[in-house]
Amino acid sequence: MATLNEAILSLDRLPALPSTSVRLVAMLANGGTRADLREVEAVIRADESVVASVLRLANSAAFGTPGRTFSLGEAVRRLGTRTLAKIALETQVSGRLADAGVSYGLRRGSLAESAIGGAIAAETLARRHRVDPELAFVAALLRDIGKLAIDAIAGPDALERIAAQAEARPFLAFEREAFGADHAELGAILCERWGLPAEIVRAVRGHHEPPSPGTDPVTDVVHAADCVARWAGLGLGCDGLLYTFDAGARERLATTRDELEALVADVHSALAPAGINGFSSGLPNTRNAA
Repeated sequence: MATLNEAILSLDRLPALPSTSVRLVAMLANGGTRADLREVEAVIRADESVVASVLRLANSAAFGTPGRTFSLGEAVRRLGTRTLAKIALETQVSGRLADAGVSYGLRRGSLAESAIGGAIAAETLARRHRVDPELAFVAALLRDIGKLAIDAIAGPDALERIAAQAEARPFLAFEREAFGADHAELGAILCERWGLPAEIVRAVRGHHEPPSPGTDPVTDVVHAADCVARWAGLGLGCDGLLYTFDAGARERLATTRDELEALVADVHSALAPAGINGFSSGLPNTRNAA
């Protein structure tokens, strides 16, 4: 059993979000007004993994021209500021999450897959429901960052014992009992430490349990996107489908199960061209997941 102080101290042992990522978040959260193409290009050129992602996308069937290969400079101009910022954030956050989730029994890369899949779903839902798509994208990308802190406290597969009892109480309640805080709260504290916008902090804190009555549509969208990612089979550790789709968020978004289940296929399609998704076992039974 850990205390809240021990949980918060574990945050000090985690690597900080790169300053470039913080600048990119600020840019996206302000509609692109805080960075221009040259600034984003400078961020990209400093990170080889981001360069590779940009070139892969620019030369893909969706963006490329048959018979032509684009250089980095051409790719930067072709894709535009917001797309480039999202690619850089996806790559940098995925790097932070690559080995995360071992306490939940997740294989390597699984949490990163879930982060990107949820971000894709959140952006789509945000546009449909007149919510800021950039904020929703970033918040969903970071929503499970608190699992890094749980890993720092607990060992591999440490939460399997909790999952075995989770039918009696919500999984987050067991996390709070075991660690003094759940992964959503720890993630929100991390986002606060990184100086991220308050809307993102709130969405990370409430992505499993949106506040009721709801006053934050970004949180509702990120909560729904998290459901979509899990129904798509992404990031399913021992906690798996042990989170419900909040009835209040469903009502506030005026969304339907059919709408969200259709997004499952969209997420699969969006991830597959980039070679991100590593699952092939089919979809979980979403009829019992909400």
